[in-house]
Amino acid sequence: MRVLIVEDSRVGQLLRAVLQRDGHEPVLAEDGENGWTLLGQAPAPDLVVLDRMLPDMDGADFLGRLRGDARTAELPVLMVTASAQASAHLDDGALTRVLGKPFDLGELRALVASLTDH
Repeated sequence: MRVLIVEDSRVGQLLRAVLQRDGHEPVLAEDGENGWTLLGQAPAPDLVVLDRMLPDMDGADFLGRLRGDARTAELPVLMVTASAQASAHLDDGALTRVLGKPFDLGELRALVASLTDH
C-alpha cells in the first residue's frame, strides 16, 4: 500500500520507517505544498498520514482541500497531532481519523489497517 506522509518533524521519519517495516510504500513530504504536489503524481496513495501543524498550511486546510477535490474526496486520512482534543471534530470515524502525539505504534498500526480495509 502506498502511503503519503505529510509531516515536517522527525515524526515523519519515524512514520516512514514504521510503515516501510510493515511492508507499505511510504513517501514523505515535509510541508503541505510538497504533499499536494506528491498527491498528484502517479501512483496515487492509498492513505495520507497528515500532520495538523505544517509550516506552510494547517493540516485541517489540507484536509479540506482533499475533501473538496473529486479525485481525492474519498482518500482515507490519518491526522496526527499534538492537539488531539482540538482536532477531534475532524475525526469522522470512517475516512478521517485523528491520532494524538505521542502515539503508541500499536494504535498507529490499528488505525492504518482500519482506514485501508474498506
